[in-house]
Amino acid sequence: CYKLLGVKWRLLPVSYVINPEVEAIVPGAVLASNETWDKATSKELFNNSYTLDNTADWDGDYPDGRNEYSMGNYPQSGVIAVTVIWSGVPTGSKGRQILEFDVMFDTDFTWGNVALNPAVMDLQNISVHESGHGIGLGDIYTSSCSEVTMYGYSNYGETKKRTLEQPDITGLQKMYGL
Repeated sequence: CYKLLGVKWRLLPVSYVINPEVEAIVPGAVLASNETWDKATSKELFNNSYTLDNTADWDGDYPDGRNEYSMGNYPQSGVIAVTVIWSGVPTGSKGRQILEFDVMFDTDFTWGNVALNPAVMDLQNISVHESGHGIGLGDIYTSSCSEVTMYGYSNYGETKKRTLEQPDITGLQKMYGL
């Protein structure tokens, strides 16, 4: 119940930038989601601090050297959020390395904190899942794996992706040996 994308970070921890639009919806949700991954490892995957920047956006065509979380209108209907990963083989390195990732939460959905309003798409829930892509894990679509964080479907009111399941942790261990 895990899928490796075949890429990983060479240097950890990863820094990231959050558009204030995201932070205004649920302050600290992205940080909490990244800490969820950090707590499952013996190393820091994500920096414990981040930068707020109005220019943080989803780079669908070209990377800009920053890992970014932003809001936007994804053109395909039904897509809750999307992560693009830029990778390559850096000079003098072996294997494909993640160079950058960007996350866009689709504005077609109503976002918030399910603990305060059960009728919203839970920002932290979806952010944990999308950050999993940012470190090299892929979506799982097998219904028997529907409880794992990297399961590719979600719904309004869901919070089960706020925590990791053993397959998510096993995928991390396979990639990073943590």
